Amino acid sequence: MVRRFFLSLVIMCCCSIVLAQHNWRTAPHIRPPYLHVGDTVAVCNASNRAYPEKIEPGIKVLESWGLVVERATNLYDADGRYGGTEEKRAAELQRMMDSPNIKAIFMARGGYGASQLLDKISLNRMRRHPKWVIGFSDASALHIALNNAGIETIHGAMMSTLGHQEESGEALHAALFNEGYNNITIETNEDCVKGKARGRLVGGNLSLIYSEQGTPYALNMDNAILFIEETDEYTYSIDRMLTNLKLSGKLDKLRGIVVGEFVRTKQETGDPTAREVLTKRLSGLGIPVMFGAPCGHVRKNLPLFLGSEVTLEVNDDYSILSFTNR
Repeated sequence: MVRRFFLSLVIMCCCSIVLAQHNWRTAPHIRPPYLHVGDTVAVCNASNRAYPEKIEPGIKVLESWGLVVERATNLYDADGRYGGTEEKRAAELQRMMDSPNIKAIFMARGGYGASQLLDKISLNRMRRHPKWVIGFSDASALHIALNNAGIETIHGAMMSTLGHQEESGEALHAALFNEGYNNITIETNEDCVKGKARGRLVGGNLSLIYSEQGTPYALNMDNAILFIEETDEYTYSIDRMLTNLKLSGKLDKLRGIVVGEFVRTKQETGDPTAREVLTKRLSGLGIPVMFGAPCGHVRKNLPLFLGSEVTLEVNDDYSILSFTNR
């Protein structure tokens, strides 16, 4: 009996470790420290191959903020379409997450590849010594993992876009240096759904959210406010992804939705527009919907504090996403 008891105890401990590493459903809320002039930050490439002429202008912006920039050793590597092998990309990301000297990690670019690294990295030190991870598009895979672990991240401009988006850069600077960036406000339009809700803001690129479904890294949407954006997808594919989230019960657990920019979408003959698909799938959920937030694959890509407690209010005149307790 004693032997069985200790065996059961060992199994329970092992299961707890696995859940902590992969599900992160009960992780506490963690906010990384804001940045200061003189801080060291890193530029990481977890996805597609990057080119200096696209990335260096963004690095110059970071340096103009008074930050010391460390480049990943694989920043301009090439392994087929990727910025280095999976092992090299994972090792550099892990090194940056673990380094006590690095205060924030900026993604170089998007594309594809960050999901390949999720089972090759550990978030243990990030939980003890959190730092901001900043990016969008393919970086959504990392946002999902970190937010599930209870760590806030910033959905915002990357190095490939920062040097070409002045308004996005100014807002990102304000967010990272705690200079009064506390809400996103738009005029309420006919596709918005009125109401008020409070919860964790989670999400990112719809394709990445969809691709993590059914894995240990699936986005935790329970009692959350979901942000989604997308680019270069057929509208029937957008419908398929939203239908998956509905049929799996994910949408029914939400408190609110923020729809960002859906750009360069494509239609086959007779198919509805992206806007029609989105309103059809989201308007009948009985929760507030902010439709058309200036966030995503656009020049005005305003930052979002993912994993943070937010308030969403959609009234007759304005739709406001407020970042509370900042």
